[in-house]
Amino acid sequence: MFKAIWAARWYLLLGLLTFIFVLAINTPLHFVWGFVEPKVQRLPVKIGHISGTLWDGNVTLTVPQMRALGELDAHWTLSPLSLLTGTAAVNLDISGQGLRLNADAELGMGQQVVINDASGYLESAVIAPLLKPNRISVAGNFELGQLHGEMNLAERSFAGFAGRIVFSGGAVSVPVDNKAVEANMPMVIGDIGMDGDKVVIRANTTEGQQLLQAYMQPDGWGGVAVRRRFIDALGQTWPNKADEDTVIFEVSHKIL
Repeated sequence: MFKAIWAARWYLLLGLLTFIFVLAINTPLHFVWGFVEPKVQRLPVKIGHISGTLWDGNVTLTVPQMRALGELDAHWTLSPLSLLTGTAAVNLDISGQGLRLNADAELGMGQQVVINDASGYLESAVIAPLLKPNRISVAGNFELGQLHGEMNLAERSFAGFAGRIVFSGGAVSVPVDNKAVEANMPMVIGDIGMDGDKVVIRANTTEGQQLLQAYMQPDGWGGVAVRRRFIDALGQTWPNKADEDTVIFEVSHKIL
């Protein structure tokens, strides 16, 4: 009997490892949440209801600094084999009222996050509360594509960000010389890149002429600088003499 067991030891070992692997994959998330929660608390989000497993789970979350987003539903799948390399390969889907985001990312040691590919959709109504204090309103949709880059959550740093965001066009209202100007904005193409340690979006016309530039700093502050050419695109005339590339309006806001 013992000889038979010894002869089959490798099959028994394989069976044991398979059992442990299957058990780990199917363990409900709330059993391991106590170990994961301290890491998640460092993120700029507030976690609500959790369900599923660590490898295939769901969670509801909110972003305190962007309450206009409302409650978001997030679903992820995690590749167990990727953990053998010291990283966690994750596919993440986030959806909410008027927005969605899909991303393939890697979570490494030291809170390093690598975004390999991300795409998304955002309705202008979602960001309306952020624009309202500056007397700006926008109607239309935004689409994000081919985004990739790296960020370190512990050091609050960005690196290698690139991608594209497209505004469909629509009605806009902006303050010009202390007066609200309303017009229909044509399609705008935003190229995402880096400027030093900042992530920037250079918004251009379909002919490649820059209308404005937005940025996000590692400290969580973001802002927008509008050029006179933007006023021209609205069919308006800037009252003061300035060339097309002159910045005529700037605003900044603590986002994260």
